[in-house]
This record gives sequence, structure tokens and C-alpha cells, in this order.
Amino acid sequence: LRAMYLYGEEMSLVDSNSNLVGIQGVANRLGANWNYQHPSEIMDEIASLTPLVAGVTYERLEGYKSLQWPVHPDGSDEPLLYTQRFNFPDGKARFYPLKWVEASEQVDEEYDLHLNNGRLLEHFHEGNMTYRVNGIKEETPDNWIEISPALAAERKIETGSWVRLTSRRGQVKVRALVTDRVQGSELYMPMNSSEHPVNRLTSSVTDRATHTPAYKETAVKLEVLGEQGGSPLPRNNFRFGNPTPQNGVEVERKWKRPDYRLPGSRNGETAANASKD
Repeated sequence: LRAMYLYGEEMSLVDSNSNLVGIQGVANRLGANWNYQHPSEIMDEIASLTPLVAGVTYERLEGYKSLQWPVHPDGSDEPLLYTQRFNFPDGKARFYPLKWVEASEQVDEEYDLHLNNGRLLEHFHEGNMTYRVNGIKEETPDNWIEISPALAAERKIETGSWVRLTSRRGQVKVRALVTDRVQGSELYMPMNSSEHPVNRLTSSVTDRATHTPAYKETAVKLEVLGEQGGSPLPRNNFRFGNPTPQNGVEVERKWKRPDYRLPGSRNGETAANASKD
């Protein structure tokens, strides 16, 4: 498992309406006498009580860094576990062989593409709650299918092209997003949509040992519909760019821009002018 710091708006506890303010307020009404001034103080307390993450601090996670458990007090982590010994008295691993089972569904001449699928950072499950939040919906307004540049060139597909995906169980119509996040004949489709649900394509087969649904064992065929729409994602979506590490929202930089105007200001008053008054 990996510890990461998700960048949000940096604010002092006293001036914010964060979850921490609410939880701390309730706790203090119940007599807890908490006085945390910043979430990093909570992480420090967790680290002091939990050997597994003893070396995790906000400072060590800044700049989009991450640490993989266990994290030692000096901040060193273990991306690769058990390089010297396993947690048994003799230091040796215990292996339990399972009979190899072929994937429940293979590509063939008709269903020639493999469909991978999974979650989105922005949404929870099929988005039945998160799609009601305007800001989140603007980031991912609709579902899409990710197609490799090689496959897109072969089938004359562009970002925004409407395609139909068909499996042995059903079909969906979505717009394409040409990206190097997938390669060759591999497709990727988010599961977070009730309008174009990927589960119309997946099967109900489960793994024999774990009983986990084999949703990723899905073969499909792709039909280009000849309709061209806009990109399924806005250009400011983070998938089109590179992360820019910073400690929260550095709003002072925005205030210093010559084109920034204070909300509700008189005659387009700038932040610089307001500070002189």
C-alpha cells in the first residue's frame, strides 16, 4: 500500500470549514480537548502510534512523492517486500499452488479487442452520487473509451469519434479518447457511468479461488459510427497535462495576476489596488 498527499486548498484550521474543524468541534463538545492546527499534526500522531507508517510525514510526501508501506522512522520505505526473509520463523515463504485456469474469455476473429475497465479518480461507483456535483461533472461530463494511437490510426478514429463496442452480452455507444495510456489492441473504459455502463459488456464469471468477478476478461469488437463529436473530456482535465506540485492552492499567485479582479469589486478593482486602500 502507498501513502500519498492529495493536494487541496491550503488553509489554517481556524478559518476553514474543513472536515477537521467539524470533527474536532464535535470531539471537544464531548470532552476530548483536541487542539489540532493542521492535518499534518494528525498524521504525525498516527505515525507515532503505528509502526507500519512510522516514517510518514507531510513533508516527505510533498511534491507528489509517495511512500510504500512499511515506512521506517527514518522515512525509508519498502517498494519491494521480503528481499531478505519472510515473516515466518525459518524466513521462508509458504506457497500454495493453484491449478492454472485460462481466462474465461479470449479475443478471436470477431471479438478482436481486449477491454480493460476500472474506476475513475473523480467518481464513486457509477457516479450516481458524484455526477450530481456540478464541479465533478464538468471534469468528466460523459463516459469514453481509451484507444491507442496505433489502433486509432489503423481504424481512422480521432478523439471525439463515436464508436460502438459490442461483446457477447451487450453493446454501448461512447466517444473515443486517443491516448498513449493504452497500447495496441487494448482498450480502457471507465466503469463510472449509468448512461453508458461498461457492465453491459462484462460477464458474470468469477474467479474459482477468490470468487472475484472477472470483469477484465472481456473481449469486444469495435464499430466506427462515422459521427464526430468533441472530446469527451475538457482540455483542462488533468489527463492532458503533467502534475505541477505545490502546497495546496497558492491563491496569492492568482491575486498578483494583472488580469485578476476581486469578486464584487468596484469598477474592476484589482487585489493590488485593494491592498493600498
